[in-house]
Amino acid sequence: MKILAVMKNWLGDLLFQMPALDLIKQKYPGATIVCIAPERCREILEAHPAVSGFLSFDEKSTHRSWLARIRFILELRRGGPWDQGYLFHRSRSRAAFLAFAGVKERIGYGKGRKRFLSLAVEEPAQPMHQLDYFFNMMNGAGFEFPAEREYRFYYKEEDEQAAREVLRLYGIRENTKYICFHLGANWKPKRWPVAHFAALAEKIEAKWQLPVVVTGSQNDEALFEDFISSVRRAKIISLVGKTGLRVSAAVYKHTACLVTGDSGPMHIASGVGAPVVALFGPTDPKLTGPRGRGENLVLQYVPSGYTIPFFGKNLPAEGWLSHITPEEVLGAIEKILRKA
Repeated sequence: MKILAVMKNWLGDLLFQMPALDLIKQKYPGATIVCIAPERCREILEAHPAVSGFLSFDEKSTHRSWLARIRFILELRRGGPWDQGYLFHRSRSRAAFLAFAGVKERIGYGKGRKRFLSLAVEEPAQPMHQLDYFFNMMNGAGFEFPAEREYRFYYKEEDEQAAREVLRLYGIRENTKYICFHLGANWKPKRWPVAHFAALAEKIEAKWQLPVVVTGSQNDEALFEDFISSVRRAKIISLVGKTGLRVSAAVYKHTACLVTGDSGPMHIASGVGAPVVALFGPTDPKLTGPRGRGENLVLQYVPSGYTIPFFGKNLPAEGWLSHITPEEVLGAIEKILRKA
């Protein structure tokens, strides 16, 4: 049996869909499951034990033209025949290329896409967490709800080894306790101020003398420079731009706690079972909060007169996350450390 899974484009979205891949594999253990997503998703999906293959598709770059999309559909037809296709993306064009590629059974939410689907699941009447949203789709397709509705982030043994090696370079052995910070987020209002992170690092040093490991991509290097310029005594280890997502996941797996805004690494850490202090502002944790295997403490500030989720341009003059103080976050970390 050959199955296509058309995934959404971003890290958090991918993790919300991971349990659906597990459900498919449990029902069809001998199936070949091939995921379609942008190239940046490859390293995450290829580590998933249910995934047999990956096809790169990105309508904003390599498949922007109609000619490139037609070529992709022809590539799918040559790789078939496909018995099933699961549409986790809301794109009508992706639903269409499943149909044009000759996928026999095409499953997904039907809003705006019914004509291209053989099984169109009705959209939920009320907003729900994105993890439950995809569970609901699978239930509508005849799958049973699992006992635990949570997501997992998968990585490989070589990622674990690479994480231990890079930490060892900075003096962190297997029995060394450390705190992780992730400074970035894909939208500025979702970021906790770097000055607050710096103040928190100093408080961690004064209270527990624990090193702080800062993670991030190369895009976060400017944030790190601002952060480190305000740190005086705390021991800081920078892995910014030095590890991929799966190696970062292994780093989070062994941390005492990750402090982060609403970000992809928040979901990665939760997905590997790490404790997370998640700082929320304009987004709604009831819809996109951490739902992995780890303990999650959410702190949120919503300015007076605003509702969440908020994605407008008229941001409050007093800011969003700046109102969550380093003292509050320190208290949340202390709660987690007491349980360790």
